[in-house]
Amino acid sequence: MSSLCSDCFRILVVAEKTVLPEIFLSLGNSDCPDRRYGWVRCSQKTEAINMVEASLKEGKPFALAILCVERRSVKEDIRFAEQIRQSDSQLDLLLLAEDADLIPNNLSERIPPQHKFQVLQSPYSLHHVAALLSVLQKKRLLEHELRSVEKSIEKEHLEYKYKQEHWSQLERAVEMMQIGVFIVDLDGKILYHNPAAAFMHGYEEEELLGQELSFLNAPDVGNRSKLAQIQTWNGLIRENVHRRNDGTTFPVWLMSEIVQNADGEPWVIVTSCEDITERKLAEEELKKHRDHLEELVNARTSELTKINTQLQREILDHKRTAEALQKSEECYRTLLEAAPDPVVVYDGEGHVTYLNPAFSRVFGWTLEESRGQELNLVPVECLAENRLILKKIRQNLPVSGIETSRFTKAGKRIDVSISGAGFFDAQGALLGSVITIQDITERKKTEEEIRFIAYHDALTGLENRKSFYMRLEDHILRLHGKERRISDKWALMFLDLDRFKYINDTLGHDVGDELLKVIAVRLQKCVRKTDYVFRLGGDEFTILLNGLSTDADAARVAQKIRRTVALPCEIKNHELFITVSLGISIYPHDGQDVETLVKNADMAMYAAKEESEGYRFFTEEMNQKALERMRLERSLRTALQNNQFIVHYQPLINSQNRILGMEALVRWHHPEYGLINPSRFIPLAEETGAIVSIGKWVLHTACQQTKLWHDMGYANLYVSVNLSTRQFKEPDLIETIEQVLEVTGLPSNCLKLEVTESGIMENPDQAIVTMHYLRAKGIRFSIDDFGTGYSSLSYLKRFPIDTLKIDRSFVMDSIQNKNDQEIIKTIISMARTLNMEAIAEGVETREQHEFLIQQGCQMMQGYYLGLPMPAEQFQERLDIQKTSDLKSAPDN
Repeated sequence: MSSLCSDCFRILVVAEKTVLPEIFLSLGNSDCPDRRYGWVRCSQKTEAINMVEASLKEGKPFALAILCVERRSVKEDIRFAEQIRQSDSQLDLLLLAEDADLIPNNLSERIPPQHKFQVLQSPYSLHHVAALLSVLQKKRLLEHELRSVEKSIEKEHLEYKYKQEHWSQLERAVEMMQIGVFIVDLDGKILYHNPAAAFMHGYEEEELLGQELSFLNAPDVGNRSKLAQIQTWNGLIRENVHRRNDGTTFPVWLMSEIVQNADGEPWVIVTSCEDITERKLAEEELKKHRDHLEELVNARTSELTKINTQLQREILDHKRTAEALQKSEECYRTLLEAAPDPVVVYDGEGHVTYLNPAFSRVFGWTLEESRGQELNLVPVECLAENRLILKKIRQNLPVSGIETSRFTKAGKRIDVSISGAGFFDAQGALLGSVITIQDITERKKTEEEIRFIAYHDALTGLENRKSFYMRLEDHILRLHGKERRISDKWALMFLDLDRFKYINDTLGHDVGDELLKVIAVRLQKCVRKTDYVFRLGGDEFTILLNGLSTDADAARVAQKIRRTVALPCEIKNHELFITVSLGISIYPHDGQDVETLVKNADMAMYAAKEESEGYRFFTEEMNQKALERMRLERSLRTALQNNQFIVHYQPLINSQNRILGMEALVRWHHPEYGLINPSRFIPLAEETGAIVSIGKWVLHTACQQTKLWHDMGYANLYVSVNLSTRQFKEPDLIETIEQVLEVTGLPSNCLKLEVTESGIMENPDQAIVTMHYLRAKGIRFSIDDFGTGYSSLSYLKRFPIDTLKIDRSFVMDSIQNKNDQEIIKTIISMARTLNMEAIAEGVETREQHEFLIQQGCQMMQGYYLGLPMPAEQFQERLDIQKTSDLKSAPDN
């Protein structure tokens, strides 16, 4: 076997050397004029088939096989031609026949196709063979070029289809984005904007087209966004203020990129515009998929040159279309790459095909590791919700602003808002979906904080008044409805700290606040996890006790609360002791609605406070007392104008049993109830504010009566009038007192005002100013119930006080109780040291009177010395004293 190497046109000659024509032997000579052919001669047919198959595997197939058809072996030679054609269907065959009748008529049917074999009949010359080989070679080259062109067309078509689908996905992603997107030309005029851009500015979809982007600036911003310098817009990121169509303004976040054309010159500017006021705008529903481009590539013509020209033209069209698609893709890719929210694109099977940098930043997955994967983002409890989202996408229903949770790559759980849409083929089959995800973790956290603030007390962290009424209402609705998850019996407790106000006023609000925090913790430890503790405000707390078997369960909790709260607590170097009063109402016995239960528990609490019993259950008797109190309050409103008040005077006696003055005490003569004890109506007047007008009337009446007695010859007589805490805080107190003295004509040194420790200690600095002013006018002051409050001696020295009144509680047991005796001695001694007068209240026995005189008490009052009496009776006492004085006076 001999060969001649050539890569362009390889020929296989199958024939024994003895039968190979001389003309073909000459093709292998070194002086052959045409050496473009490489030929291989093979004498064995089996070996020839193996060589054809091997050449196919090597990628260097034979172009032409020359076979000799001899008369002696014509059938075998024709069968061999069929076999070699089966080995390589693209192989051209040249049959050399001695006579034309050796070739069967149906050979083209047995060895198709017809244009792939030729018959050369003897005689033939070197010129004929060379011409034939040249034609076959040109034909082979044209076929090779045709296949190359077809492959190029197919490749360009696939690339074009991919870019078209990808461009459609990017376009739909931009259209559904929640941020605004503008494409403007180099003069700054808007060529395109997405629906979100028009919506956030309040315009219709095409109203902004042709406007300059600076048209959207707020009036005070001006034309900062005009495109005077194009290059400054490349990569521009800044905040601006835009104006809506209705004239309102809002802040936006702008991000701009310049897109270049194929020549590298600036083409358009893409600007994203995000409304940063809310960041919760729902994404616009994605537009319908664009119509597919009409099919390209017409049928090839029969002439090879015409086909080639047409194919080149179509390839050029494909390139131009691909370039346009690439430019559009670059625009949308720029927008997606710059988008602040994560965007992910899935195929129809739920595998990732694209995700933007924001997705990688938030969730931790990159595009390279995610492409073709199913990301495990959904928590187990959100699976049902996720299935609903997928169902809507498959049904081509809008998915907008669905709030749920997702996992990051690191396993961190975040709150998100999901919007998305699917895209479908012409038959409606799902091709994929585009999902945008907004991280709302911080917003959710803020909402939780706001919700906590709304329903919890800022100081103690307990649930507040609003939460209290919501839970109480919820309890009652459950029991009245079908849902019965809690016991039918439960208790409502109202709690109030005893004398907390004094601690707050004397030690300061900082100490008071810390004490409230301690009490809140202690209350929570006294109840179960199924119970609720609330702070309504100030020192008022409530407790909701669930699942009571008997009322005794509530009593045990109340006792535990009393013991726990009473424990001493150290706050800012102060050891504090405090007690609590509790009122309890039981559902359903004491009420089946919120208003009744709250009212009754509050009523029971005040009963416990008034009676110093610690805690009280609500009773119907309390309700009757409350009704009576309401009737009394209504009567109190008109008592003054109906002249139902009178003033009684109790004599103030010195150690020589002489009347030096009197205390004015108001009495209420009710037309229905008769004479009402002051202990019943004075607290009520204080609470309702009626004490202010009553106090002014008492002051005027007492001063007027005292001046009358002065005119009758009792010139040294003085009157002592009580000032309530509410009166002392009135801004016109000084003006009122001065006006009364001026109208009545009573000398100011004949008026003494009695104030309580608690009254002046509510605002000691202001009290000092007021009292010093009045003292300068000659008016004197007395501290009532001295020794029962939280007095501070340092403050006492600063007040212009003339008299200390020893409280009746010390005088009452002074004969039997040594401690009370020592307290009385101490107060008298203190008054003497501070150059003050001491007056003992509540002197009811001769023994008490004698004891006080022995201790040097200068002034006294009480039932033993004289009851409070009307002015007429008091004048009789004065007349008796005057007569006695005249009898005992020496004769002139």
